[in-house]
Amino acid sequence: MGYHPLVYLRADGNEDIATGHLMRCLSIARALRRRKAAAAFIVSDSLSVSLLTGMFTLQERTEHAFPILQLQTDYKNPEQELPAMQSILSAHNAAAVLVDSYFATPHYLSALRELTQTAYIDDLQAFDPPADLVINYDLTVDNSFYKKADRLLTGISYTPLREQFSACPYHVWDTVKDLFISTGGTDPFNIAGGLLKRLSASPLWKDVTFHVLTGPMHVHRAELLSMAEADARIVPCEGISDMASLMSSCDLAFSAGGTTLYELCAVGVPSVSYTMADNQIPGVLAFSQAGLIPYVGDIRNHPDFFGNAIAALEGLMTVPAARREQSSRMKMAIDGAGADRIAEALTKTAN
Repeated sequence: MGYHPLVYLRADGNEDIATGHLMRCLSIARALRRRKAAAAFIVSDSLSVSLLTGMFTLQERTEHAFPILQLQTDYKNPEQELPAMQSILSAHNAAAVLVDSYFATPHYLSALRELTQTAYIDDLQAFDPPADLVINYDLTVDNSFYKKADRLLTGISYTPLREQFSACPYHVWDTVKDLFISTGGTDPFNIAGGLLKRLSASPLWKDVTFHVLTGPMHVHRAELLSMAEADARIVPCEGISDMASLMSSCDLAFSAGGTTLYELCAVGVPSVSYTMADNQIPGVLAFSQAGLIPYVGDIRNHPDFFGNAIAALEGLMTVPAARREQSSRMKMAIDGAGADRIAEALTKTAN
């Protein structure tokens, strides 16, 4: 590419942690590039390389590729990668590194901070991160928790979404004709399959098209493809480059906690949420308590999970006014410019 990267982004993706870390770091990398700053990725293994390059646009795969350095380490043990990280950051004169990992430790961040300006995306508040810049875009954040950071970027305005989610048009129609279904990258509990079996058999949903996200890591992908062959209303969606357009074409959404909820808010799609992992619960509860997206429970411990989910969806489906009100609240909460705000802070941190 003819230049050394200004900011390194350290993230991984796989069947266990899905692809959210890579996706949001890619959004930040693109925002850095829009600001004429350089960015490169550091990942643990070849699977993360494959998942990341699969998210690239055609241009990003060719003449405008982001460099990717592969450590060949265990993503669950960042301490073991410190010698390699220290070598990379020193050799390439890195101005800053952004770490996005649930397995990062205080010692790991401190070691990186000794070499370069260090930023950390903190979803869990498991410890007070010793970083120059800490990013936490939860709806409600107690800033007093952070005492070791030089700068804080907290709150929903720093949600690092793709540029396509900025100023995305959306209209709430009286009739629900398209339902968006997101069950994470892997869907270990087969939520998509369970929901589709019930909805496709219901007369109320007979004229609705079901747009269900799937992909190479989806545990029940074969079953979903088989269901789609048997029912034209079921549309598997893979490798979607313009997710905002897909969402904006849908009248209602059902989604797990995570970045997808923020994306649905930015578009304004009336939605119902659920959880299937502990780290999703605080964020989903915050969305619900703020009156943005109702929460129907956790698949792991709710005896009538699907009954609750369908009741909530049908409650919105049959009341257009409720969907319009929810859509308006959602769009007011997120403007889609969070990645640019983070990129601006990173470039200031790096200077």
